[in-house]
Amino acid sequence: MGVRGSTLIGVAILVWVAWIVLATDSETRIDRTCQPVLWVGNVATSITQLTFNEHQDSVQESFESADYACRFTVWRLLHEDAWIESHQGTNPEAQTGEGE
Repeated sequence: MGVRGSTLIGVAILVWVAWIVLATDSETRIDRTCQPVLWVGNVATSITQLTFNEHQDSVQESFESADYACRFTVWRLLHEDAWIESHQGTNPEAQTGEGE
């Protein structure tokens, strides 16, 4: 009776979620949430370097862009409302209604 692949993937996801939750601050949680994007990017860049060396830079840039998108998305999900609240009233155009 062996372990199924889906069981291993499920365990890996649970460990990853626990790793995120156990982080002590928000920045670390964002880093840990998006870490798999970097892992896959490193593997893909390495494989591309071995097979199609001339495309290595574009693959690496694509995964760096995906990492930024991940971090931005997670930040917005966790912190955008608090950031907007803390910055209300600091934009003079927003107070006077100009710029619409």
